[in-house]
Amino acid sequence: MPQHILLLGATGSAGTAIRQALLDQTDVVTTLVSRHANRLTPVAGRERIAQLDVHDETALNQAMTEQDIVVSALSAERDDNELASLAEAVMAAMATQHIRRLIFMVAMGIYNEIPATVGAQDNVEHNPLQIHNLKAARVIEDSALNYTLLRPGFLVTGDSAVTITQKGEPVTNNTTSLASVGSVVVQLITGKLTANRASLGLNQPAKN
Repeated sequence: MPQHILLLGATGSAGTAIRQALLDQTDVVTTLVSRHANRLTPVAGRERIAQLDVHDETALNQAMTEQDIVVSALSAERDDNELASLAEAVMAAMATQHIRRLIFMVAMGIYNEIPATVGAQDNVEHNPLQIHNLKAARVIEDSALNYTLLRPGFLVTGDSAVTITQKGEPVTNNTTSLASVGSVVVQLITGKLTANRASLGLNQPAKN
């Protein structure tokens, strides 16, 4: 039986890349969640559509029924607490549906892990726009879930090559290819990459 994956933020740039990687590289069945999901054409037998707002508790619980893994490519920009609030809503629905595996995208810089040679201006100590990502990460890290946080930098086109850094390690680049985000999610879902209760920096390999 294929795994069932709930993909939040499926119409965004990262969500689109993850969706395509799941289609191309796995046999999972993906439920595509977005407020704009009506714009999508699901692939028969492989995808389902759930048009909803993540804050709609009833709709989110319904979408999570019989899911194995939740993958979030949600973004938030309205205030410092919005992404943390979304994370809390997701975790509450996961608890109701007894789902323990969460892959959640935040952003590079939340731990001040970007060295000056790469672009330290994007660290949270210098960039208040990072605060919502940091707060969401803390909410998830304080949970009992089996989570993996993904910390991409500026999302760009390119191949799936990626350098992965752990929490506490400086990143090697401040850009991340969309293809590599999809590839890492696939590796996490298939077990080719193990990162339980971990926070991964996703960097394009540094040029020699």
